[in-house]
Amino acid sequence: MDFLGVYNHSLDAKNRIFIPSKYREYLGGTFVVCKAPDECLYIYSQEEWEKVAAQVKALPGTAEYRRYKRNFFGNADIVELDKQGRFTIKAELIEYAHLEKDIVIAGSGNKFEVWDSATYERDTYKTRDADDLDIEVIF
Repeated sequence: MDFLGVYNHSLDAKNRIFIPSKYREYLGGTFVVCKAPDECLYIYSQEEWEKVAAQVKALPGTAEYRRYKRNFFGNADIVELDKQGRFTIKAELIEYAHLEKDIVIAGSGNKFEVWDSATYERDTYKTRDADDLDIEVIF
């Protein structure tokens, strides 16, 4: 299952966001939120997280990689949906992604992303097409 589509939602006063129903059925009861390379958060199902985590665990044990692993796993959070389909994002992750009231939830294949709306608009504006990236996408 791939996460597809873009949804506009709000971060509430208790730092909770609503997950679209199309996404909830694939997330399961428990899932993982972590920092992304861009100024957003990645949300992985437990199954997909295990695949990503295995790649990070397999990195060499040098000091530089140990620091990366510590940062990667230390900034991830295991969360659960409440009965209304929301989850709480911890303050450190909200600060990292600059989340304010208006947020965007964007499908990204094996995961989805949570963006501050203004940041998402600025970043999406930079999007290049397949020809610019010299890749072939078969339609």
